[in-house]
Amino acid sequence: MELKNMTLKEFCDKVAEKSPVPGGGAVGAIVASLAASLNQMVANLTIGKKKYEEYEEIMEEVLENMELSRRRLQDIADRDIRAFNKVMEAFKIPKDNPERKEKLEHALKEAADVPFELARESRNVMKYTEITCKWGNKNAISDAFSAAELSLAAFKIAMYNVLINLKSIKDSAFVKHYEEELKELKGEIEGIYNNIKELIAANGFEI
Repeated sequence: MELKNMTLKEFCDKVAEKSPVPGGGAVGAIVASLAASLNQMVANLTIGKKKYEEYEEIMEEVLENMELSRRRLQDIADRDIRAFNKVMEAFKIPKDNPERKEKLEHALKEAADVPFELARESRNVMKYTEITCKWGNKNAISDAFSAAELSLAAFKIAMYNVLINLKSIKDSAFVKHYEEELKELKGEIEGIYNNIKELIAANGFEI
């Protein structure tokens, strides 16, 4: 069964099982999907309000992009499981099989690539979260701030899952490229998050 077709209880029960999948990558994708959903909620609560009519167009953009993000993230959650399963299958190939090394390397690269997509999508969600934090309905600003925290958490989950797979990959050029890209994404998402932190403080949400 695809994760998107599970109930919340079924998904949590599945994560809790004595099995490595669904694991952190799939969970991170669902977390980012929830962040995107919160952004949509804030946008929906902003559109149609006279007080915020100057921001309607940008809130429509939030709705459209976060809907696309949710679909991509739900797909990433399922792909993360499939990628991990391929790694496990590759590990089961006998060590004396000449194809084992190549198949394992390929599987590990895919297992790194999927959470890297999650990292990029988390950045995208965070970008639109800054919009809902700045111009969204103030009555729902705590939800926009919550989306920021979820986006950051999802990115960190993605980062950990990329890095753990990179540790086992022999292709040094591949590893270097992904590490550099990850650092760039990390700087970008932290920059946006720091802007949101200023909004959090300015709105009196820090104790």
